Amino acid sequence: MLMDRQTTIVIENKSNAIAALLTEQKRKYRLLFIIICASVTLLTPPLVLTGIVAGLNVLLAICAVIVVVAVIARWPYTGFFVVSGCLVLIDQAPLVANVVTDRLNVYYWPPALEGLPERPIGFLFLVILFSMICHRLSKGQPLLKGGALLVPYLLFFLCLAGGALYGLTTGGDTKIIVVELRPFIYLFESYLVAYNLVSRKSHVRIFFWFVIVGAGVKALQGIYIYFIALHGQLGDNTVLSHEESYFFIGLLLLVVLLSLHQRYRPQLVAALCVLPFVVVTLVLNDRRADYVALLAGLGTAWVLMFLCKPQARKLLVILGVSGLVLGVGYIAVFANSTAGYAKPANAIIAVFHPNLNDTRDNNSNAYRNIENFDLKYTIQHNNFLFGLGFGKPYLQPTPLTTVFQNIQAVDIYYNYVPHNNIYWVWMRLGAVGFLVFWFLIGSIIARGSIIARQLRDPYLQLVAIYAVAMTIMEIIVALADYQLFFYRNVIYLGLLAGILMKLPELDKEESRV
Repeated sequence: MLMDRQTTIVIENKSNAIAALLTEQKRKYRLLFIIICASVTLLTPPLVLTGIVAGLNVLLAICAVIVVVAVIARWPYTGFFVVSGCLVLIDQAPLVANVVTDRLNVYYWPPALEGLPERPIGFLFLVILFSMICHRLSKGQPLLKGGALLVPYLLFFLCLAGGALYGLTTGGDTKIIVVELRPFIYLFESYLVAYNLVSRKSHVRIFFWFVIVGAGVKALQGIYIYFIALHGQLGDNTVLSHEESYFFIGLLLLVVLLSLHQRYRPQLVAALCVLPFVVVTLVLNDRRADYVALLAGLGTAWVLMFLCKPQARKLLVILGVSGLVLGVGYIAVFANSTAGYAKPANAIIAVFHPNLNDTRDNNSNAYRNIENFDLKYTIQHNNFLFGLGFGKPYLQPTPLTTVFQNIQAVDIYYNYVPHNNIYWVWMRLGAVGFLVFWFLIGSIIARGSIIARQLRDPYLQLVAIYAVAMTIMEIIVALADYQLFFYRNVIYLGLLAGILMKLPELDKEESRV
């Protein structure tokens, strides 16, 4: 009788436990159902309104957005991959020829909806973060994690808030302030998305599949535009948007790392397959600063590989010396050649010694020289510690219209956001904000380098080296060409920073498997 009673008690306890578990699961699914319904209900009216106003394939677009929102609401980690796909495949603005991905309203609105306070990509970030917070709230987990870069990010955001407030109270245009702040907001949001949603090594590998496939697709689009749409006559146009070259040199860096550091064969083979198309389109796109950035990125990767792989140092020295000799020889031989394969050499030389016979380069250099002079003048004649603030045009003792009379029609923000985005940060935020900016960038580079040396998994180590090198490359291209103002660049940098800070945790999990 006693045994029967004990057995009955055990069965009842198990039944109660199972019932409690089922009740908890029902509660969670009920909450998820509410989240999905609320998200769809809230987003459907503005989407329908968007469709009514914008026209063209509206129904398909609305359905796609609703499906994406519903999937993210149910599985927030998919938001990381949605952002990654948008990043590598969709253009920030229309190109000289329609290639479909440049007409998708992800980074900009159709003309009828211009003026909304946020871009579609910004709403996507908000949906991802909202879904993530709701899921964690239902599980009693911390709402968001900030990782090792949280303090540098928050300090920089404090400076941005100060620059916005100062600009607003001293005559700054509210719309311009929002436009200038938006890229830095995306930089932080993308970091939070990656740091909180990347939880497995497979997530990192999938991200780099996006990088490889995206580079291949954009390269083929560039070749199509040049040979089919433009009939081989480029003129003053670029084949693709300026920031695309940054992603192309990123693929070249990835090929080198996959070849020398850790041969994950599937991705190496895929990257080598798209490499010829990427190289051709990179040359056609003809962005000078990216070649210099690539050299700096390769140098950074070489140093980190040298430190991380003692057993490969002899090979690295041989390859480094050979690459240096061949590279210098290539530049010396083809510096003055007009052949297509000499363009990288021409571009590198032109950065330091402009070609006086090239009208396009001369105009570009003259414009940037005046712009840099005006920026330095503005820095010197405003608050040294806190800068000019956002939303106000910088001073132009030498007007840019002396070089480019129609600049206002081409770039409505020309006297607010200069090509040199490093000077832009300094001019807006002064010495204090500029130092905090470098604290953030320096933290990514320094912590990333330390992480790379500490990781045991060779693939994750490759990712750390790649992230550090790409950060340095981003800063170099930002010295010349709006690369902190382009949404795709800052989102990429934010995602890489989030992945980078998550690598030690992933490495520990891999070592336990």
